[in-house]
Amino acid sequence: MNRVYDDERLAGVYQGGNAMPEESLRDWTRLIGSFTDRPSPSIVEIGAGTGMFCSAMARWLMGSTVVGVDASVPMLAQARRLNAHPSVHYLLGTAEAVPTRSDLFDLALLSRVIHHLPDRSRVARELARVLRPEGVVVIRTTFRERLDALVYDYWPRLRELDEQRFPSKSQVLGDFEAAGFTVRTVTSFARPAATSLHEYYARMTSQPQSKFAQLTPADFQDGLRRLEADARSGSRSRPAPVVERYDLAVLVAA
Repeated sequence: MNRVYDDERLAGVYQGGNAMPEESLRDWTRLIGSFTDRPSPSIVEIGAGTGMFCSAMARWLMGSTVVGVDASVPMLAQARRLNAHPSVHYLLGTAEAVPTRSDLFDLALLSRVIHHLPDRSRVARELARVLRPEGVVVIRTTFRERLDALVYDYWPRLRELDEQRFPSKSQVLGDFEAAGFTVRTVTSFARPAATSLHEYYARMTSQPQSKFAQLTPADFQDGLRRLEADARSGSRSRPAPVVERYDLAVLVAA
């Protein structure tokens, strides 16, 4: 996984910069949980970051136990501080070597992390190990051919870079199918990520995503100025939410 996540500054701003309205987080969580038929599923999140989805799944998927795995010590420290829950356990580990026994989980979530994992075949084999038979992997990402996030409107250089590092749909599905997974569905889902462009601007000021490290300070400030101008010109009395769409690939273990 990209070691930029060992950056304590990024870990400190990640939660605030990537939070979403409570209703959106609930909707995402319930959608993810709908892909397993097992009551009170045992869940692992790979690349759990600060644990937003871990705590949400423990809260809204009743009776579930959740293990959040991340390779970053600073991120896990924030997860334990911000998203502690009696049914959530955070572990230091990688997608290629999950620090648990085999046949343990009903569902594995990889949210906004697959592009950080160059050896997807090895990751798929490891998830096949830790999942129970007919366990489900949910990959939440944006495939290379569908990069449409608002951030690219203000920092087009990020789109160019992400076109190089984000995998395509066929690459992801092919790697998991080679490890014995069957594709259940590929879909997309969109929900508000911020209540207004002004709120979105306020979040972006902290550079809360690892991709911003690839920009020069001048490039970042140029995009931020344009975003601020648009946020100021928007309606404060009736602000429009900023909606983000993600692709979802759902695969089933043998």
